[in-house]
Amino acid sequence: MNDLVSTSITRRSLRKKLRPRLYKRWWFWTLTGVLILVVGLAAWLGSRVLQAKNELEAAQSKIGDLTSQAAALDIDGALATFDEISAHTDRAVDASSDPTWRVAELVPGVGVNLSAVRELSVAVQRILADVASPLLDVAKGLDLQSLAPKDGAIDLQPLVDAVPAVAQARRGLDAAIPLVGAINTDGALPQIVAARSKVAGMVEQLDPLLTGANSAVPFIAPMLGSEGPRNYVVMFQNPSEARPLGGTALSFAVIRVDQGRIEMVETVPAGFGNFRNVGSVVPVPEGVEELFGPGAFGSFIANSTLRPSFTSAAEITQANWVRDRGYAVDGVVSIDPIALGYVLRATGPIPLSTGDVLASDTLVPLLLNEIYQRFNSGNDVADNRAQDVVYGEAVAATFGALTGGSLDPVALVGALVQGWGEHRILFWSANENERSVVALLGPNGELPVSDAETDRVGLYFNDNVGSKLNYYLNQAVTLSKNTCAADGRQQYRVTADLSSTLQPGDAAGLSPSVAGQWKGERVPKGSMRMQVFLYAPPGSTITGAVVNGQSVALEAHHDTDYPVGKLTVIVGPGESLRLSYDITAAEAGDKSLEVLTTPLVHPTLITTEALDCATVSVG
Repeated sequence: MNDLVSTSITRRSLRKKLRPRLYKRWWFWTLTGVLILVVGLAAWLGSRVLQAKNELEAAQSKIGDLTSQAAALDIDGALATFDEISAHTDRAVDASSDPTWRVAELVPGVGVNLSAVRELSVAVQRILADVASPLLDVAKGLDLQSLAPKDGAIDLQPLVDAVPAVAQARRGLDAAIPLVGAINTDGALPQIVAARSKVAGMVEQLDPLLTGANSAVPFIAPMLGSEGPRNYVVMFQNPSEARPLGGTALSFAVIRVDQGRIEMVETVPAGFGNFRNVGSVVPVPEGVEELFGPGAFGSFIANSTLRPSFTSAAEITQANWVRDRGYAVDGVVSIDPIALGYVLRATGPIPLSTGDVLASDTLVPLLLNEIYQRFNSGNDVADNRAQDVVYGEAVAATFGALTGGSLDPVALVGALVQGWGEHRILFWSANENERSVVALLGPNGELPVSDAETDRVGLYFNDNVGSKLNYYLNQAVTLSKNTCAADGRQQYRVTADLSSTLQPGDAAGLSPSVAGQWKGERVPKGSMRMQVFLYAPPGSTITGAVVNGQSVALEAHHDTDYPVGKLTVIVGPGESLRLSYDITAAEAGDKSLEVLTTPLVHPTLITTEALDCATVSVG
């Protein structure tokens, strides 16, 4: 028995002696090394992923700051922020460019996130280097302070230098668009999907802006005389005597621009025999003669704004200049006193020889009301000349302040943008290519154009007494719509609320210039008689009109393809009036409704509400 036990122990001892210890086996160390390598690579890769993620998030968090600084023209701040974003993006690209990262992209589930982070980092880096960088270089050269006229001249070289830089940015964006579009985030983490969406949205916003800039920038310096002198007519509209486009064009000026140097050549009143009135100087659009009356369109330059199309007004002005001044001009600019008041925010107060002081809050009442009341001698011709002298001095003084170099360029840009957006500043070029560039800014001062999503109507006002009484006009417009008919076509209603701020007791003291031809027109003194035109979308039908709750008959008018409703109304001192037009859309479908209106002295409040089908007559 003992021998058997002894033998068993001996065998076990022998096996232990024959079996190598585990830590001495080669495969143990190989497996251990692989495990350590895998864990180490995973930790290293994890740290790189975290670094790339953090850098990308840091870069994206600064994009909003860069946009805000650029919009505020804080170029120094934008440059500093750009450097921060570039540094973060470069580190994200470095973190994701290692070969090990590329191998890890092959791992199912994990790889799609790694690929997206790497591709997103590269795309943002390209956008910064090839798009943002040249644009910021342009912004440095186009510092508004340096572009402000000095001694009557603008330095055109920064504008010339901007042309290739903007073109480079356009090419850079063209290359970046497919990069961003090719980034696959299917199955990726939500944070990565959101990051890719943010970059794609930024590219989508930049695309049309750069398209417009790349088309427009090459024309700016030539329009300022870099390739030869340019002559522009400046039309001053007077909305206290409303015309559908804005107001009567009673005063003009000629400005010459040569190599950036700007000079006012002359001011020219519309009257006093400066322009003939012997029939239309341009072809009359179909339907316009019947709409506005025989001989009204195109005959008298002061009424060039009768049709709500600045193209028509500019062509009439150009034709008058050729016929009566002996030369063609390169373009026509229109501005009204309200927009001129905005401009004075950039110049500060301007004294006149009359003792008046032009300022942003005094110019409008002075030029649209006070000078007409002040010069009231009973001699209409003498009064008109005196009024034109003040108006001309105001224009010349403002021009001198703008070109003298002592102005706030940021405030000037804000004023011009506001005036353009309110359709108070308009521009037409005699050069067809330049007109196409201006069109990129959107239609301005033209007939309303509808599209697949929106029907647009025009509501326009025309003084019908030869007065300046629209200075006292307040107006509001309400748009309403609904689908009331079985055929699915929408019903639209455009309502205007008009009121006079002139007190009844003040009407007797109005000068002839303000009161107009009230006796000959047989209306009470101080009463505004106006024509109100509703331009409906082509193909639609104007089905009715109501004035102060009473249905009124409408004549069938049109301007080319536009159905036009025409009403004549009278608003007495201190009175109010409501009118409305009903329209049936051209075809079935749900569209939004927008309105263009005459830019009058006081802003037009526009509201929307649902249309009550019970108030609509549908056939």
